[in-house]
Amino acid sequence: MDEGWIEIIRGELVPDGKATRAAYDDDSDLMLYRSGDKLFAVGLRCTHQGAPLDRGVVSVQTSMQTVTCAAHGSMFDLESGKVMRGPAGEPVPAFETRETDGMIEVRPRDA
Repeated sequence: MDEGWIEIIRGELVPDGKATRAAYDDDSDLMLYRSGDKLFAVGLRCTHQGAPLDRGVVSVQTSMQTVTCAAHGSMFDLESGKVMRGPAGEPVPAFETRETDGMIEVRPRDA
């Protein structure tokens, strides 16, 4: 670990084009999404009612990369965690990502 980076999962366990759950710490999990050489990481739970975002729809085909919660349609930016569409009113945590020696590492994005 250096500069706040935390190893969370082997890179081979995060397939291209499929949302993947990974443990972050004792209290929370992340949703990871790989699109080619780009890797996104946000908090797993929607801030509206806590539904898991890895069951939502991920869109990376436009200029914005988003995940839409399957429960009530809240949409979050995968880079910043910002709410793009409610009913959620609070962003999800967003993380910087990197892959080092086959391991995916994350650290919280600066707000």
